Parts: sequence; structure tokens; C-alpha cells
Amino acid sequence: MKTACRLTFITAAAACAAIFLTPSSARAEENFFQKFTPVDPCNWGGFYIGFNNGATFNHFNVGKQMTDVNLEQQFYEVVPQAVGDEVGVFTTFHTPGHHDTDTETIGGAQTGFNFQFGHFVVGGEGSFIGNGTDTSARAHEFQTNPLFLETLLQNVTAETDFRSMRTVETTWNGFVGGKIGFCWNRLLFYGTGGAAFTDAHFASWEKADTSFFGSIGKAVTPNPPGSFIGEIVSTKKQSRGDILTGWYGGVGTDFKLTNIVSVGVEYKHVDWGDVTEHLMVGIGGGPVFPGNGHLDLNADQVVFKVNLLVGPIGH
Repeated sequence: MKTACRLTFITAAAACAAIFLTPSSARAEENFFQKFTPVDPCNWGGFYIGFNNGATFNHFNVGKQMTDVNLEQQFYEVVPQAVGDEVGVFTTFHTPGHHDTDTETIGGAQTGFNFQFGHFVVGGEGSFIGNGTDTSARAHEFQTNPLFLETLLQNVTAETDFRSMRTVETTWNGFVGGKIGFCWNRLLFYGTGGAAFTDAHFASWEKADTSFFGSIGKAVTPNPPGSFIGEIVSTKKQSRGDILTGWYGGVGTDFKLTNIVSVGVEYKHVDWGDVTEHLMVGIGGGPVFPGNGHLDLNADQVVFKVNLLVGPIGH
């Protein structure tokens, strides 16, 4: 009996509470959604912050490179007891240029401020994204060159197997610029442009594997003509890093979900220009002397953006 009475009391209390609280809950819910529903959909003025995520198509244009190898210096390393004037007998190897497009996912954050004049919106924006793209290429060339070593009085032939590899990579992009647009209802259409920045890391590796054949005559112990004298492998590694500055331009559209949240899509073409890397700066001697490397870098990027309006709202 006590259990049945207690159950009846609880049921009655719950029903009364529901009747009492229902209008208040409905009003609270109505006020909550009214707070975020755009009162004036075409109002884009104010300060905002947000994040972005999308894809980049980085276009690497790496120029050709020439590398000199001092064959005479290599020879005297193989036959150190030989005596002669090391004027230098050089041969040049050519590494062709290559073009490559690397597609990667990118993401970062942006912040900016909009001023509105009727349906027209102007503003500025800065953004920073992670962009881990790279390209690499290998090259191979074989040459046979005669050496005329006057002191040794005999002919020597150098057979050189040359290999090289070059790598270029980036890790981040930065953008600072302006935009101008037109709003209609909850939509904002705009064009954008400004200055673009990125890091560029250029690395090269060259290896000259040279075998010497012939007769080295009177200066050292004679050997039969055309016989193998010796082999030496010479390598050179170098890397350089730069900050490239260029420009970007593009278009985008934003859609206002609430008074404080908007989503959008933006496309931009970016050109960071070109740079020449002086790969012999700060390096010691030969016998491998790499020439300068040249890089031209641009990209096409598409990102999805979410912005939170945290500044003043209204005209």
C-alpha cells in the first residue's frame, strides 16, 4: 500500500512539474535559437577568426644544374706518389631540370576584419597553413676523358660514372592581403589577393666514381698500357634554405549559418617566384664542384573555411 501511494505521489508531482515547466522551457529554447538566427543576414562587418582545411597543388620547376669534376685532383689522390703540377683537368656533368606537381592536404587558421558599406564588403585577412610538399629527381651520366699528364709522359684515361640527386621541400605558407565582396542574403561573394610567403629547402648530392686506365710511365713504377691504375669515389652534399616572397589572388564565397558562424570555400593561385641557390658558398675544395641550383615555385589551393565573428555585429 505504501509503495502504491508513493508511486502515485511521484507521478502526480512529475505531471505538475511538467505542466509548470513546459512554457518556460519552450521560451528558453525559442530565445536560444533566436540568439543565433541571423536577424540581418546581409551583415558581415566585424572582426573574425577561424580555421581552414583543404588541398594544395604545388608546382615545382627545378632548373638544370652543372657540376664540374677535377679529374687531375682525383688522379693524384689515387696515385699520391706521382709528381706533377695540379693545374686542373675539369670535366662538366649536366643535371637536367625537372617539373613536378605534389598534391597534399593543408590546414591552418585565419583572422581578419570586414567593413561593410551597404551590400559591399571590404576587409583584410592574414592566414597561416601547414604545407608539407616536396619533389626530388635523380640523374646519371657517364663520360670517358683522356688526361694529358706532362710530368708522367704517358696517356691516362678517366672513366667517370656521375650520379646526382636534388630535393626541394616546403613546410608552411603565410598570406597577408585584402578582399572585396558583395553580400546577398546570407551569401558573401568576394575576390582576394595580397602577399604570399613560404619556406623552401634545397638539397643536392653529387657522386663522381672515376676509374683510371693507362700507363703512368717513368714517374712511378711502370705498368702495361691500358691497365687499371686505380679508382676513387668523390661526393659532395649541400643544402640551403630560403624564405620566398610572392603574391596570391583568388575568389571565394561564404555562407552565414548564424549571427556568429559562417562557412565558405576559397580558391587561390599562389606564385612565390624563383630563387637561385649558391651551393658552393661556404664549402671546401673539390674535386666535385656543384653549380648553382634554380627553383621556381607556385601553387593552386582550395580550402574549406569556418569563421567565428567575435567583433561588433551590425552596420
